[in-house]
Amino acid sequence: PDIRNYFLFGITNDPTLPLLLNAHFQPSYPLSFYLHGKAGSGKSSLVRYLSPVLNGTIEEYCDPDIVVRFVKQNLNKPLENLSLELELRPNNNDLSVMSIIQGRRLMQTQSKPGLVVVGLEELASDEETADPNQVETCKLLSQRFSGRTSDFREGEGSEKPRNSTKRGISGDATLIALLTSNYELGRASHEALKKLDMFSNLTAIEIAAVSGVDRVEFANTYIAQCICDHFADVNYNFDVELNIPVGSGDTRPLVRHLRMLSLFVCSLISDKITVRPSVCATITHNAETNLTTVTASDKSIILREGAMDNLYPIVPYLYDSRAESSVVELRKLSEVIPITITEKRLAELAQILDFYYTKTLAPAVVISKDASLIQTLVAAIATQDGMHSIVDVDPNAYKMMKSLYDPADTPNLRDDIIKFGKGAFVAVEMKCNSRDDQLLIREIIEDTPSMTAFSSNKSALYKDGLFFGVYVEGDITPELRSRASLIL
Repeated sequence: PDIRNYFLFGITNDPTLPLLLNAHFQPSYPLSFYLHGKAGSGKSSLVRYLSPVLNGTIEEYCDPDIVVRFVKQNLNKPLENLSLELELRPNNNDLSVMSIIQGRRLMQTQSKPGLVVVGLEELASDEETADPNQVETCKLLSQRFSGRTSDFREGEGSEKPRNSTKRGISGDATLIALLTSNYELGRASHEALKKLDMFSNLTAIEIAAVSGVDRVEFANTYIAQCICDHFADVNYNFDVELNIPVGSGDTRPLVRHLRMLSLFVCSLISDKITVRPSVCATITHNAETNLTTVTASDKSIILREGAMDNLYPIVPYLYDSRAESSVVELRKLSEVIPITITEKRLAELAQILDFYYTKTLAPAVVISKDASLIQTLVAAIATQDGMHSIVDVDPNAYKMMKSLYDPADTPNLRDDIIKFGKGAFVAVEMKCNSRDDQLLIREIIEDTPSMTAFSSNKSALYKDGLFFGVYVEGDITPELRSRASLIL
């Protein structure tokens, strides 16, 4: 009903009167959603794909001149850092997130102001001692989006200070706000947001991972896309018959599973693809033996499941020599820095590294409670051809990404990775000494592009070629576990 009202009040002020479709869309109904759910349920994907879907719908049915753009602002950062990014400054000195959002409404190529989907992602829990904290983050958003530069005060009325409308964006219905979180929205947080017109219709929706027939269709579509991407330069017809259990809940393990399967399919047909206009492959899982058989081009490979449901050839085989070389180097370094890891785990690690070097996993994420193991592993990977490394990253002291207010030379992980070039092989050693630290790294280690509010699709950080070795002190949160390729 909220989306229906958004469209309806965008083309008429009185829905009881006959509609005059005059190709003019001017929204007046504030649209906002709070999307929450377990890790891997698809919240970020929904946010990312809403703007192109909305753009196409409005262009076809309402106003072909309207352009819908997307701004992503991550909220999983210390309140001090977030406060800087939202800091309002006078006139042309204002480089705040709000200023960026306003600028996206009308670009030089547009004939009229458009719409902006604002993704406010990874809102924290309302645990009082946590930083970031859900309540404090919502209070900050309430103040800055309304044009206030002061701190939030309980019981403060909705009246805005003089001239704040020139800086505030809270009353602009052309902005569609989508908040995402793994946690329910607390009452105090909701009350803080409701002070703004843009959140007056805020609807909380619990997102559940795709299931049933839709999950099967997703699996078939996704693996076909992975294979097509691998052979992007070849014009051919490809058919894959997928007969495997697709599971339920968190979709990240399924995605990882499908990407692994795509590597084995591509390896079987790679020497035939240039001469065969049509290629067929079958992937079948045997529930009794728990083995998966991949067949293509009259050849087969049999796979077994290992730790975290990762797939391993029953006859060990590595496609990239750097995987085995990394393990050899790890053994050498372990003579200097003692580590504890069994031969079985080393074999599993070698396969994960092979998936990494072939860019099957993008990124590859290995987590351990052994700091020496992670340090040594990243050091071993760094010795391989074409590798770069960034070590000793403390998320609480080393920014994941900088704001426009930060000096140009401010160290931050996103820019430090980008400087090596798109698709470069970079191994990163990270140290999470608290649950807060685990929250801070969620966005940078997941498989979607990392973006700041001022990023475009071209300047986003894509994850192919990235390896994250993460040391965790204490319990590993479900959200971090969901993103892991292997836990040692």
